[in-house]
Amino acid sequence: MKKLYHVLVTLIAMSLSGHGQSKTAFLPEPGEGFSFNSGLLTVLQAPASFQSNARSNSQSFQLMRDHVLGLSHFSIAYGLGYSAQFYHGNLRIDVAENGTQSIVDLTGRDFISNRFATEYLDATLEFRYRGKVNRNGRYNRLYLGGTFGYRTDSYSYYKDEIYQVKYYHVAGFNPIRYGLHVKAGRGPVNGYVHYGLSAIVVDGAMLPQWSEARPLSVGLSLTL
Repeated sequence: MKKLYHVLVTLIAMSLSGHGQSKTAFLPEPGEGFSFNSGLLTVLQAPASFQSNARSNSQSFQLMRDHVLGLSHFSIAYGLGYSAQFYHGNLRIDVAENGTQSIVDLTGRDFISNRFATEYLDATLEFRYRGKVNRNGRYNRLYLGGTFGYRTDSYSYYKDEIYQVKYYHVAGFNPIRYGLHVKAGRGPVNGYVHYGLSAIVVDGAMLPQWSEARPLSVGLSLTL
């Protein structure tokens, strides 16, 4: 009987010692698997003659797989995606029937639309940090990543009141692209910045003026 009494006293004491103490445990879950990114596009180190239009933009989406690093707030994510860059401005690329390119400066001329564009199939790697989840299921996030892409298309488009033309697979644009990006915020909509480390143009009539030009995209990222 005494042994049973001591056992009960011990159990009660252990229960009382833990009563009132706040115990929390961080149980990490995989992060988002889909990201849509949209931003205004700026050309850094572009030639002085190039006048970018406010309509210049970049669009991309990524399908990601997230792996949490142990019992931590950090994870590694990787995946594939697709991106498009639309450069609106005063520079028109004209292509003759034999494939010869010529550059036309549209400064001072009236036109409805003028752009050249590139599209890439991208591979993406991200190092992710996610904070504690609140009662609404939201948390602070900071994602640092890199992108490597292979060009699938490049074209030039021009339209005015009486003339419209589009040239597909325009040569001279970089067949690969690579750069760094940051996604930061709280909730499904976050700030997004992508800086291209690779040149926009590597051959053709736009050189050498465009040899140092790099793209910079600043906008928002929707992560789900």
